[in-house]
Amino acid sequence: MLRLLFAFIILMGAVALGIQLNKDPGYVLIAINHWTVETTVWVAAFSLIILFIALYFILRLLQKISRTPRTLTQWHSKRLSQKAQAITRKGLIEYSEGYWLKAKNHLIQALPNTDTPLLNYLTAARAAQKMGDNQLRDDYLREAQQSMPEAKIAVELTQAELQLANHQWEQALATLKHLHDIAPRHPYVLKLIMQLYQEVKDWPQLISILPDLKKYQVVPPQEFELLQHNAYLQRFIDLIKQNQTKAITTFFQSLPKALADEPNIIAEYARFLIKNADYPVANDLLRRALRKNPNPQLIGLYSLLPADEKQLTFAEGLLKKNPHSAALYLCLGQICNQLKLWGKAKYYLEKSIEIEPTALAYETQGQLHEKLGEEAMACISYKRGLELITSLVQD
Repeated sequence: MLRLLFAFIILMGAVALGIQLNKDPGYVLIAINHWTVETTVWVAAFSLIILFIALYFILRLLQKISRTPRTLTQWHSKRLSQKAQAITRKGLIEYSEGYWLKAKNHLIQALPNTDTPLLNYLTAARAAQKMGDNQLRDDYLREAQQSMPEAKIAVELTQAELQLANHQWEQALATLKHLHDIAPRHPYVLKLIMQLYQEVKDWPQLISILPDLKKYQVVPPQEFELLQHNAYLQRFIDLIKQNQTKAITTFFQSLPKALADEPNIIAEYARFLIKNADYPVANDLLRRALRKNPNPQLIGLYSLLPADEKQLTFAEGLLKKNPHSAALYLCLGQICNQLKLWGKAKYYLEKSIEIEPTALAYETQGQLHEKLGEEAMACISYKRGLELITSLVQD
């Protein structure tokens, strides 16, 4: 509405001006030295407008002419950039297809005009490693660092990845330690360190970074539990191989709460104690563990302890809560065999074989028949045990 009113006022003003100029067109006189120009106001106005328009277009033309070199330079740079992008794409495709040499050549060729020098250098470094040229790989990594100093972590992470893939453990460790110094909370740095320690089986160092792996959620919870279990178990096995009794005891007592009742670790410690004839400690250890978890492996180790009535009573007490455990029946059969309780031993062994036949159960049953003078029955038990072993090997 306001626009219409404004347009109407302008129109009325133009009409009034036109009427006035029609009555009196006006007079303009311009004198310069001996030159004079006389004209009406209308002609002077139109002349000024035409002069202004002509001057405007001349200035625009001059401006475009002055910008022509820069425009040509920009056009040329853009063309080179587009060409470099095309060559880079070609190199990336060739890398994905396994043409390492072609990929490397195209990625380096595109460098002078590409806007992604870091990507080109890093991918070229990967291609160089695929070609088996570690020196060229390191050269490209240095160039990548120089091309973009702020991408130091990205470059060194790539370097660590390539060193790990190439089994250059010492170099990878040095790279990762430097990365850890400058980025101690970086999840991927911690993950690569974890992988390195796993590869070189450096269990003490892996155990030392477990808190950080958990704190910064480097691996999912389930995977972390498996990792922690394996690290402590392997470290425990190494200590046992070295027969460091004091270190073994200290390590076992310092286990995290989550691993204190872990059957595999308890089993390794129990084997060590039994091997060293430390039966009282082994007995207490296995009893505590079996009360919480009647694990077949731990039950088997319990049967290796010197038999007595207390041992038999404890095992029979476990049977009340685990009436379908083949391992527990076998353990009871072995204990009764040691205690010369032939009737009980025969019953327990038959129950174990009935639930789950095993070569050890047949062997123990054969030994019992031999002690009872039942040679034919002993041969049958031994034969069945061998048949079971043979079938398992064939499967």
